[in-house]
Amino acid sequence: MKTRFLRHIALILALVTAFSVLLSVACFADENGVDSVALGKVKANGLNLREKPDTDSKVLTVIPEGTKIAVAETENGWTKVMIGGYVGYVSGKYIEKLEDGDANLSYGKTIGDVVYMRAGASTSYPIAARMLDNSYVKIKGIEDGWFKVETLGGKYSGYMHPNYVLPVKRTEVEGEPEPEPEQTNSGSSSGNKSNTNKSNSGKKSSSGSKQSSKGATKAEKLISIAKSYIGVRYVWGGETPKGFDCGGFTKYCYGKMGVTLPHMAQINCGSKVSYSNLKMGDLVFFSGGGKRYGHVGIYISGGRFIHAPSPGKSVTIDTLASGYYYSHFTGARRIFG
Repeated sequence: MKTRFLRHIALILALVTAFSVLLSVACFADENGVDSVALGKVKANGLNLREKPDTDSKVLTVIPEGTKIAVAETENGWTKVMIGGYVGYVSGKYIEKLEDGDANLSYGKTIGDVVYMRAGASTSYPIAARMLDNSYVKIKGIEDGWFKVETLGGKYSGYMHPNYVLPVKRTEVEGEPEPEPEQTNSGSSSGNKSNTNKSNSGKKSSSGSKQSSKGATKAEKLISIAKSYIGVRYVWGGETPKGFDCGGFTKYCYGKMGVTLPHMAQINCGSKVSYSNLKMGDLVFFSGGGKRYGHVGIYISGGRFIHAPSPGKSVTIDTLASGYYYSHFTGARRIFG
């Protein structure tokens, strides 16, 4: 009777977490020391995923039998795995190793200023697309230690090294779709070793450490967020990734950094900055529509700024150093610092 009761409890726990686990698989991050992943399947009903390789460690979630997961190394009987937005440990005897192939492993989020999606599972392959920091991807399978991925809209597909994708839950992605990245015909890693990629053997490139948002300033993180929405269409009054107007775009990007701006009258926020002292992250204003401060964008650097221009156009980067926007520049405000 006791054994049957325990089995019922395990089954209930498995059913409760089944949907979140099955839909929330992401990937490993560089801090976890994982240079490659393999495909595995749970062969126990209600397998505990623990925070550490110890039976006394905290249980992060319970994995249903038959669930496909991303598997890293096994040591002392414990296997490091990823499931449901978590990276943790399970008893290795309950994991069946599978051949590489397709598997619905849900979602991941890129880490690094620019992370390349490759045409194959190695840096020797051409770059299929550039992914900005905090861009979401679908994890479609595993091949040669790399994740097989696809952009949310399905426009681009390829492979990314697991060190440069963070685990995220499905709920983080829903309602917050990222615009498609820009396709590139750039060559193999020999032409750009400073990006966040690894060789097929899992060794880091000789150019040095990866670019990560961890050491970035607030302004750099803000610009990374703003760039991730390049291509989103202009919608009057819009302030979501479904569509932005100029004030809605700046409000939304700063909101992602925890800063609340009004949709209108942002010229009254922060402190005044002269053109000659512009810094990354400053709000830049332009005359338009009969108003002195009729348009706003976010200064990047090098005389460039990012903004939602006007109806019929989409979020883009323009120059402030010459031309229309130079002649219509009317002021700037600093929100950070």
